[in-house]
Amino acid sequence: MDIRNYAGFVTAAELQNFTSAAQRLNITQSALSRQIRSLEESLGLRLFEKAGRNVRLTASGEALLSRINGVLAADRDLRAFAGDLARDQSGLLKVGACSQLIERYLPTFLPEWRAANAGIDVRLEDGGGPELAERLQAGAVHLTIGSTPSTPVEPFEMVRLGELAFMAVATPELLSDTGGPIEIADLIEGPILTLNRRHASREVFDAACRLSGGVPRIVLEGTSPHTLFALAEGGIGVAVVPSSALLTGRALVSRPITLRGELIRFDICAMWDSRVPLPAYGRRFVEALRTHILAEDRGGSARLRPSQAHLHIV
Repeated sequence: MDIRNYAGFVTAAELQNFTSAAQRLNITQSALSRQIRSLEESLGLRLFEKAGRNVRLTASGEALLSRINGVLAADRDLRAFAGDLARDQSGLLKVGACSQLIERYLPTFLPEWRAANAGIDVRLEDGGGPELAERLQAGAVHLTIGSTPSTPVEPFEMVRLGELAFMAVATPELLSDTGGPIEIADLIEGPILTLNRRHASREVFDAACRLSGGVPRIVLEGTSPHTLFALAEGGIGVAVVPSSALLTGRALVSRPITLRGELIRFDICAMWDSRVPLPAYGRRFVEALRTHILAEDRGGSARLRPSQAHLHIV
């Protein structure tokens, strides 16, 4: 059914006169009459009856008026939404990220982003590095946020978002509270609690251990930093986590980890399939998140002693 037929019906019902309605719609009266007749034939109902020089709705017309108004409202909404899509103001953005980065950055970033981009529906999926790459490859997410791969991954495109360091976290009995860095060679002489290989950061930690010439005594390979923190509180070992992991409300000591005097750091990035163009709002999301991460890290970088040299493990 032509939406103009519905508009003609509503206008005629409002003005109760075909001539006046045709003038408002900027069409001829005969064209309006054809629209009404076509609508009546389609519905199998008589919608208007004469009332002197004017017209008025029949009982069927009265019953249909609110529903047809609803159809017109839905059409307006649809066209407005389509216009927003054409201008990249509306759409769906599915983002995969590891739990630490979600917890660290997105609670403060997303509310501001959504307020400024109300038409964009952002949906998050939690996962580890290999899982996220698989989801991206399968098209299950539009982009991922995680550790930068050590080598380029075809056909993915990457944008650097920032960098993270490694922190040692334990009770004062296992980790002296000097506030300064601790050498990885000294650290791995004791029991270590670390994330499992589902996390891309684990590859960086293993590489740093090899470069130090030592072999860590790992007593737990966990899926969540909070599990490591719980055991660290019990004095089971020293948790090794990326600096994105939030340590709140726990009586634990944290110190940056160094290799030969240099902080061990690794990059984090946004990544998407270059064969599938990322919508303009997706690129806006990446750039805004990058700005947010850099600003937040500058504000909280004192604990990592930014003046100190640092080492990237690739």
